[in-house]
Parts: sequence; C-alpha cells; structure tokens
Amino acid sequence: MVKVNVKWNKEKYEVEVDPSEPVSSFKGQLYSLTMVPVERQKIMGFKGGILKDDAQWKDLDLSEGKNLMLMGSAVELEKPDKPIVFLEDLPPSKAAALNSLLPAGLTNLGNTCYLNSTLQCLKTVPELLSIIKNYKPKTNSRYSNLLKSSQGLFNDLSRLHEPVTPSVFLNTFRMCFPRFSEKSPEGLYMQQDAEEAWGELLTAYAHELPLDNSNGTDSHSADLIKRSMIGKLFGIQVVEKFTCKDNPEEESTTREETLLKLACNITVETSYLFDGLKKGLEEEISKASPTLHKDAIYTKKTLIKQLPKYIMVQFVRFHWKDATKTKSKIVRVVQFPFTLDLFDLCTPEYKERLSPNRKRVEDEFNASLERKRKAVGGDDEESDKQGEKKAAVGDDNQPQSTLSSEYTSSDDDIFFKENETGKYELCAVLTHQGRYAESGHYVAWVKKSENKWYKFDDRDVTEHTDEDIKKLSGGGDFHICYLALYRTLASKPKSTATITEQK
Repeated sequence: MVKVNVKWNKEKYEVEVDPSEPVSSFKGQLYSLTMVPVERQKIMGFKGGILKDDAQWKDLDLSEGKNLMLMGSAVELEKPDKPIVFLEDLPPSKAAALNSLLPAGLTNLGNTCYLNSTLQCLKTVPELLSIIKNYKPKTNSRYSNLLKSSQGLFNDLSRLHEPVTPSVFLNTFRMCFPRFSEKSPEGLYMQQDAEEAWGELLTAYAHELPLDNSNGTDSHSADLIKRSMIGKLFGIQVVEKFTCKDNPEEESTTREETLLKLACNITVETSYLFDGLKKGLEEEISKASPTLHKDAIYTKKTLIKQLPKYIMVQFVRFHWKDATKTKSKIVRVVQFPFTLDLFDLCTPEYKERLSPNRKRVEDEFNASLERKRKAVGGDDEESDKQGEKKAAVGDDNQPQSTLSSEYTSSDDDIFFKENETGKYELCAVLTHQGRYAESGHYVAWVKKSENKWYKFDDRDVTEHTDEDIKKLSGGGDFHICYLALYRTLASKPKSTATITEQK
C-alpha cells in the first residue's frame, strides 16, 4: 500500500493506493470519500497530466506521501420533504405502530439480488451491526470505505420501513471487488454468486476490525480472520489431519485453520444436512509427499476445535459442466434442521469441554419440566411428562431457545463468548431459484420470532411461517436453500416445538 494525500476543495484526505489494483479502484475510494462520481473526477499531480482510467501504476511516479489534487463536483443529495424523526422521539402509540410495520427491502439495481439477500442475512446478526455502527476508520483504505458505506446502509435498513436503494454501497463494493462488475455482451451487469459476496464482505470487514492494534490491513496474514472481531463471531477453528494413502508408513501431519463456513457436500446419498457436513470434512487431495518425493494422494480429515457464536453453512449445489461451460445446479432434496448439533464433528478434547455444559442444560431443562408439572397439578404419569418434553424439544431432546430481535448483551458476550454446547438454531436462509449459477434469483428468509419469518425478495418483504421454510430443501425449480445461518442456541427452555435433524 502507498499512502497519498488528496486535496479536494477545502478538504484533505490521506488515501491508500494498492498498486496491484486498477486506477478505477482508487477513483472508487475517492468517490466514497467525496461523492464525486468517477466520470467527473479529474486527478492531477502525476507526470503526464490528468490521471487516465487505463493508466498503469508502474508507469506513474507513485510514491509515499505524494500530493494530488481532485477536481469535480459532488453528487447533491436530495433533501427530505419532511424533517427526519427518529423512532425513540415518537409517542409510544406511534412507535408501537411503526414497530408492527414490515422491515425495509433493498432495490435491485440490475442483477444485485445476490448482494441484497446477503446483506439482509447479515443484518440478522445484531452484534455485527453494533460493531459496524461503532467503527471508526484509521485509514482511508478501500476496506475502510466499504465499512463506512456499510454503516450508512445498515442504519437505513434498521430505521426505515420502505425500500432502500443501496447505490453508494454497491459502487463501493464493486470498486473493492471489480470482478462483481462483470457485464454481459449486451452491457448488462451479470448475476454473481451470493456465497462469494458473503465471503468477500466478511473478509473485508475482518481487515478493518482487528481484535487488537495489529495491522488488520495486512492481506498476507494467514490468521487475519482469527485475529479479528469477525473471527470471534463467525470463525470456525479446525484441525486438519493429512494421512498419505500411497505411503501408510509416512507420519501424519496436522494444520490448524480458521474457516468462515462449513460445506455441505451433496451426493446421490445425501438426504440430510449433517450427512453432507461429514462428507465436507473428509476428502482426498493430491500434494507433494516428503517421503515419496512426488505428488501423492492424502486423506484430509477436519475436526472442529472451537465453535463461534454463528455458523454459516453452504450447500454445495453448483458444479462445473464441461459440455455446457456453465455451473449447473444440484436440486436434490437435502433436509436442514431448525436446530443443529455439531458435537459429533468436534475434536475429542473439545467434546470434553462441551459435555459438562450439555449435561447442565439438559438437567436445567428437566428440572423446569418438573416445576411446570407440579405447578399445573399434573399427575405422575411418565407418558405425560415425556409427551410434554417431546413437544418442547423435538426428537433428540434439544431445548428451544429464545430469539430476540434486539441485542442486549455486554461487549464480552459480543466478541468473546463462544458456543458452549455445540448446538445452534436456524436464524436465516439464503435461497437460489434457477438452474444455473450465472442466472436465477436469490432471496433471503430471516427469522423474526417463533414461527414468524420475513422473506426479503429485493424490495418486496412478506411474512411467512416455519412451514414455508421447510419447503426450501430442494427438489425442483422453487427456491432452494444455498446458505444457512445458525445462531448459538440459548439454554433457556421454552415449550414451543422445534424441528431437529434425523441422523
């Protein structure tokens, strides 16, 4: 990174230039800072006059601390017809009425449903919204501009009840990641992969949100995610074990990694999410063997050594077809649970840490059932107790949690409290409708409360129930689950039925 000083009117900015990125990315940063559209920008200070879009940084006299001048007029934002009134300033009756309204959708700006649905799913993580809201940039890097535009967008989504047009955020996002600006031969923006957008967003956030004062902008840091607030919320710490099949006598090796997702691999035998997760954590790879002195086949087995507060699962539904040169879609039905238990995918050491908490939660749950039975004056018949327990926890006796729409925990809970039982509840689903990755339509389904979900179909928002979510498991041309977001299951028991996975 090379820091330059840019003067625009009376304002001065310190901007980081990445020489590996095109000039358009630098202009995108200036747009985020000044609201001067790229086509209006005239940047002076380099040899040869005004900076051209097709210029190469290696051909310019780019140096640390170089002074540049930006000329161009900013986009004027329309003034609201009426003064903005915040929810907390309204009388209680009017505030209650507004709270009953549907949340804001996002305008589709040309095949941007992949990004709209991703943002609506991330918005269901109140801890992330709190972190972004309190973010204060240390530099004017491309990632800091993305965080600042995220602040404005999530603020609008949180306070408005009408569709939001994410123009500024979209432009900043595309400037950060030019591959999402790909156009068709007709000049239209092409459909993109929601999982790729999700990963790029979280990685960009991780750059700007380190846990300490370390250099979070170091893109070559292997443990960037682990050392960030994003890692504390979404990072899955795993141990990978490599065993050589071609030479069983070769000593196995291990490596620790931090993942942002678990993959559900889908084959003709996959019917349940848990089955696909197990397949995704065991695979065969080819790599250099130090004993055979050539490439060999290794078995790679991954186990979880620490679970975060949130888990994102990707259903690997797209595969490359050489015949058509496209990513085709696997539409096989794969049932996904409302309650997910990852205990069996953990290391033996981590299981020992989780087991006491799992027993404590189960004991608390049984005690609460006993108190309820005595309170209502029920008899001692075991069948009644078992019937009540089955209704409360499902087939594998997992207590139901409460899902609050507002976050009220302390900062320690936000950043440092890991999952203590291995159990999670479903809080958001991102679906894809269509046969190919390069086309089709993405939609977000976000849980509001028990048996109440919001469907975010770009600007259109509608209410749905658990029964509608069950229909997203695949099998046809309807919406099919592509990404699933799970939140740590709270231990507070609740007498409402939940769905658990059959294993």
